[in-house]
Amino acid sequence: METEKSNKVNNGLIALAIIAVVIGGYFYFAKSGGTKMKISFPYTQSVAGNNSFACESLLSSDIVGSPTEYLTNGIEGKVRKGTDKVSLTVKDTQTLTFLSGASFQAGETEGVGFTILKNDNKELIAIMYNGTSINSIALNKGNGLAVWLKGAADYLTYGAPNGGVIYLVCR
Repeated sequence: METEKSNKVNNGLIALAIIAVVIGGYFYFAKSGGTKMKISFPYTQSVAGNNSFACESLLSSDIVGSPTEYLTNGIEGKVRKGTDKVSLTVKDTQTLTFLSGASFQAGETEGVGFTILKNDNKELIAIMYNGTSINSIALNKGNGLAVWLKGAADYLTYGAPNGGVIYLVCR
């Protein structure tokens, strides 16, 4: 009788331990869904009447992968406070000139031509493909916020695609 009672207590403790491990594991793995970064929403204003825009990055993210052990040996992503600055100028009805701050500091003054897909009072959408990577700009003219998206089928010689998103405020 006492052995039976002892077995029930032991089985109850084992069941309780298993439940605790399962619940603890659920909360542990649910939290590890990724790193989040949050910044304050910026002061925004309409840029609908502008043909040129000075933009600065608020947040930047990128993702790259490689099956090669001495490179990333997996897929890695990063989110960080933005540091990029870009200048956008509508050159004509079909061309948006894009000049990054890094290119300007390196001595470039012209910028790269993007093909304008849409340009009205609400938004400016443009893309550029240079043979290895694609870049796009999507600017909301109502509030001056934009995203610069870039991607390539192969990052250098890593053997896998890469991409990035830069969230901008434009004035």
